Amino acid sequence: MNLQTRRWILAPTRQWRTYRLMRQHGPSLDYGTAWALIALCDAPDEFPFVQQAAREAGGEVRGGLHHDDWNLLTADERDRRNRWFMRFGRSPIGRLGLSDDLLIRAGLRVVDWGRPDD
Repeated sequence: MNLQTRRWILAPTRQWRTYRLMRQHGPSLDYGTAWALIALCDAPDEFPFVQQAAREAGGEVRGGLHHDDWNLLTADERDRRNRWFMRFGRSPIGRLGLSDDLLIRAGLRVVDWGRPDD
């Protein structure tokens, strides 16, 4: 099966996983970044495609994985994240297993949860 056909067949699955990641992570993750993360996770051979998409979207000069400040979150959001960490041990983005180096090379700036003690 060629790459075009595979992309076309897998598009609904990738889109579903993208929306699920956005829902799990919260409102700070936009669709383009979530889609790129899922694409890198599902098909590492599509790295040049993701890199080009990030560049066209005005990719960050300082890409990579960054952590947000838990002190700025509402109590409900902190509780939600703590429950998630207790259940899964890692954030939704951390569960994808993508390295910081890969995100930097792709030109993606991703704001992850981090841990409250970080």
